[in-house]
Amino acid sequence: MAVGFGERMAISAGLLGLCLIMPLAMVGFQSGQAFAQSETAQQDVAPTFIVDRYRAKADAGDTGAQFRLAILFERGAVTGSPDYDQAAVWFERAAAAGHGPAQFKRALYYQEGLGGQKDLSAAAALYRQAAEQGLGEAQFNLALLLAEGQGVAKDVSGAIRWYEQAAFRGVTPAMRALGLLYMGGVANTPQDRIEAWAWLTLATENGDTKAAGLLPDVTDGMDKTSLEEASRLADAYRQLRLRP
Repeated sequence: MAVGFGERMAISAGLLGLCLIMPLAMVGFQSGQAFAQSETAQQDVAPTFIVDRYRAKADAGDTGAQFRLAILFERGAVTGSPDYDQAAVWFERAAAAGHGPAQFKRALYYQEGLGGQKDLSAAAALYRQAAEQGLGEAQFNLALLLAEGQGVAKDVSGAIRWYEQAAFRGVTPAMRALGLLYMGGVANTPQDRIEAWAWLTLATENGDTKAAGLLPDVTDGMDKTSLEEASRLADAYRQLRLRP
């Protein structure tokens, strides 16, 4: 679903608003290309005794086994081709029992319409459950839905809070999103080039070429004192940031 930045955006408060109106175009959900890749990749079928073992444990209510069985179905390791319907069944059971990664995966399925109808409201609810358990990718995807008002009431301030939590958990696109927000300012977040520089630098260090392309726009106009403060802030965030 995610698309590229295209030409580097001119920075203004007006365009920064687009970051919250159309974040998919700028950041992209944490997801999702693996679904398409799994449909075309050659799949190795798992040994029958492995599938039987997971199924028996899953039937007995083991959420870890339910999640692993769902992954096998998703990857086509049970029959040789992906079975999203069965994967959805087992992700759903594990998610209902509070398994965070299963909540995230089931939310993705609802978002993409895999294993059933697309349901953004259900996706948002499950992203929130997983986000509250500390899953950074779920926090980021929830932020995007909140920012756009997809499947949930639009809440820009809430989106920013979840972007921040995801960023501190090492989710690189969330770092870029915060950098964009601070570049122009939006909602209750004022423009702050020092914050923008710090977050875009951290994203760049994680290999984000889009963030790297935005850094010159932030740096332009910053004096030596501001750059030194931004560097200290980035250092502090490196120490605070939780790893994925």
